[in-house]
Amino acid sequence: MSSVHEQSADRDPDTIVRPGWLELGVAIVVAVVLYLAAGLITVLLPEDFPVSLGHINFLISGLVPLLAFLAAVAVRLRAFAPFGFRRVDLRWLLLGAGVGFACFLLSWPVSAVFDPFFPGSEGVQQGYRDAASAGALSLIVAVALGGLLTPFGEEVLFRGVLANFLFRWGPWVGVLVSAAIFAVAHGINSVMPLAFVIGLATGLLLRFSDSIWPGILVHVVYNSAGIIYHGVAGS
Repeated sequence: MSSVHEQSADRDPDTIVRPGWLELGVAIVVAVVLYLAAGLITVLLPEDFPVSLGHINFLISGLVPLLAFLAAVAVRLRAFAPFGFRRVDLRWLLLGAGVGFACFLLSWPVSAVFDPFFPGSEGVQQGYRDAASAGALSLIVAVALGGLLTPFGEEVLFRGVLANFLFRWGPWVGVLVSAAIFAVAHGINSVMPLAFVIGLATGLLLRFSDSIWPGILVHVVYNSAGIIYHGVAGS
């Protein structure tokens, strides 16, 4: 009988070992508990807390899904390949970076079309913008947390665990459903359509490259470009 590592190295979609119900269930439970705990902590923080709420939310957005992913890895498979951590050609990485920048440019027309459907949610991202525009050091921290940690954490959970779990029912189920859940997880607000676009892009790259790294690059470039833009524009 071949090991998990050997089976995971096989790129045939029908034979790749993927996370199952146990991994998905553990990831969901851990994520929900940690999100609730983190939300409670942020509510209880004093108004004069020295760290900005934007930075704290960036940290939560990256650390919570990362911990949920690690719990899913540890529960049974104890290997990273079944979650999409596989080597990939440089061309896929370059494509991921290019798609991420294209998504950043598309954020304006997407927002122009969908923002009127979500009145009153214009300030949803304001804390993040404030963190990005509060000076050079604040911007660097915002990029580290929101441009690197958050995309990595969200991708390993929503694509590494969720999309790979859903691929057993076909590529479009994995891509579309994981993108939809990712979008709703950002709240019913003006961010949701943009999150769905990112989810589609990263899901498609995961499906066709069979690696999570191109999608992570999409997310990193998109988030980092947006944070730097708001940091420069708001300074």
